[in-house]
Amino acid sequence: MKVLGKFLILAAGIAVCYLLLLQVNWTSLFEVQQNQDRLEAKLGKLVLEQVRDLYDVIEDEQIDSTLDSLFVPLLKENYIPSKNYDLLLVESEEVNAFALPDDKIIVTTALINFLDSADYMSAILAHEIAHCEKNHVMRSLITNFGLDLLLSGSGTGEVTNFLTGQAFSRKLEKEADEIAVEYLEEAHIDPSSLMKVMELFDVYLSSAGDVSWISSHPVPADRKKYLEQKINRIKTDPKTYKSPISSKSWSDLQGLISEYANQD
Repeated sequence: MKVLGKFLILAAGIAVCYLLLLQVNWTSLFEVQQNQDRLEAKLGKLVLEQVRDLYDVIEDEQIDSTLDSLFVPLLKENYIPSKNYDLLLVESEEVNAFALPDDKIIVTTALINFLDSADYMSAILAHEIAHCEKNHVMRSLITNFGLDLLLSGSGTGEVTNFLTGQAFSRKLEKEADEIAVEYLEEAHIDPSSLMKVMELFDVYLSSAGDVSWISSHPVPADRKKYLEQKINRIKTDPKTYKSPISSKSWSDLQGLISEYANQD
C-alpha cells in the first residue's frame, strides 16, 4: 500500500506540473525572445556605427586573413556558427578588446602589438566569444541601462562608452574566463595561454602606457589563480596543442599593423 500511495502522489505531481505547463503562454515567451533578438541586432548596428566614428577600422585583406586564421578555428571547433560573428580591428593606442551586441568583437592594434604570440590573441578572442555566447553583453546592458532606454534607441553614446571602457561584473568575467579555457582546449590551443596573458598583463599593469583592457578587468593575479584551478580540472593533453599560426605569421601581422601606424 505504501508503494501504491507513493506512486499515486508521484502521478498527481506529474499531472499538476503538466497542467501548469499548459497554462504557460509559450507563443508569448517566444515573441519576447524574438523581440530581444531584434533589439540586440538593432543595438549592434547602432553601436558599431559609433565605434566606426570613434576609431579607424582597418580593412586589409592580408590582415583580415591572418586574424580569421585565429578566430574561425575557435568557432568551428566549438560548434559555434561563424556566420553571426564579425571580428574588426581598429587603430588605437588603447590595449583593448571588447564585445558588442549581435556578436561583434573589436580588437585594437595596440593589443596585437602588446602580445607576444598568436596563442595569447587566441586566448583573448576565446574570452570575448564566451561573453557573446553567454549573452553577457545584453545582460549587462539591460542591468545598467534598462530595457526602456535600450528600446528607445537613445543613449547609444553612453552604451558604446560602457562597452569600450568598462568590464562586466566579476562573476561574468570569471565565467567567460573559464569557458574560454574550454574553448581553447577544444580548439587544441594550450589553455594556459590565457593564464600567461594574465601574467603578461600583471607585469605591465603599472606601466605608463594606456592599458584600458587591463585596468577595466578583474585583477590579473586573481584570474590567474582560478584559471590554474580550471585548467587542472580538465583533462589536457599537451601533445595535441598547436599554435593556430606560425610565429612568423604573427610577426608579419604586427609588422603590417605597424605600417599603418607609420602612415599617420
